[in-house]
Amino acid sequence: MTNSDTPSISIWPYVGYYTLTTVALTIALAAALAFIPSLSNEFGKASGFVISFGSANVALYKFIRRNGRLFDRREYWTIVLLSTLAALLISAPLTGLALVGATAPRNLDSIPLAVWVGALLFGFLLTFGLNAAWYSSRFGKTVLKAELARRARTDTETFR
Repeated sequence: MTNSDTPSISIWPYVGYYTLTTVALTIALAAALAFIPSLSNEFGKASGFVISFGSANVALYKFIRRNGRLFDRREYWTIVLLSTLAALLISAPLTGLALVGATAPRNLDSIPLAVWVGALLFGFLLTFGLNAAWYSSRFGKTVLKAELARRARTDTETFR
């Protein structure tokens, strides 16, 4: 079956899995840092990568489990873009709260608009690149191979 023969599948449920996993992992990180504040020095910098990787892998796993294949080109770029937008919509308020909390005595009005736009663009490009990597066939092939092996075992056991 070629990509042109593949039926079109809605990507929205998988963006939902990505979003829910991102929220759950962010809450779990916040709870862990509340109970063990010393973790923030070692774990705080890499936590965004872990949350992004975990969220994309959950969405990828759900897609492969339900459809038994990897994303086609259109689905791949659609889920990368929508997941990036979802991640930015989640992280923007959190970043705003962190900035307001950290700079309460200082004034944020002195920061030029170009700096805000540049930071937003950098965050978008970084998240887009990470999502493109996490959803790539490099990670997907391993999950697909395991899923197809699981299906073969289940089918074999059924007909014994």
